[in-house]
Amino acid sequence: MKSKLTYKAFLFPSLAISLIIVSAKIIFDNYPIDFLELRWIDYFMIILFSVTLVWLIKFETLRKLIFIEMTDKQIVLQNIFLSKRNISTDDLIGFKTQIEYSRLGNFEETIILTKNDKKIIISEFFIDNYKDIKNNVTNKLKDYGGARKNAL
Repeated sequence: MKSKLTYKAFLFPSLAISLIIVSAKIIFDNYPIDFLELRWIDYFMIILFSVTLVWLIKFETLRKLIFIEMTDKQIVLQNIFLSKRNISTDDLIGFKTQIEYSRLGNFEETIILTKNDKKIIISEFFIDNYKDIKNNVTNKLKDYGGARKNAL
């Protein structure tokens, strides 16, 4: 079984790409920059853009925007930068469920726990066939609790 991405899944990568383009345009338009003449707000905006860019790429895009391919013996995870991880189904311990709240709605996430303290985050926001994949992966795993979407 393979995962299918939703159209909303490309929201975070497009935000990251647009942030990079706008930042690069601002830097190239104002080059050369004399760092001694910058105001405090300029330093603040540089830090804010950097933190936002790291958050969008590392914590949203790389962790949650994944392609999943499942077989009987293993799960293959591939992010959008094409790095693959193979996880044996014997290494899976259990799962817990949480609800993510956003302006686009409430989305269920399943966090699958493995033996070597790795986490696999499957999100309803990013994966179109989330229910099928969740049922296929979690049917033999221990439920460690968490919120359910129908509890809202």
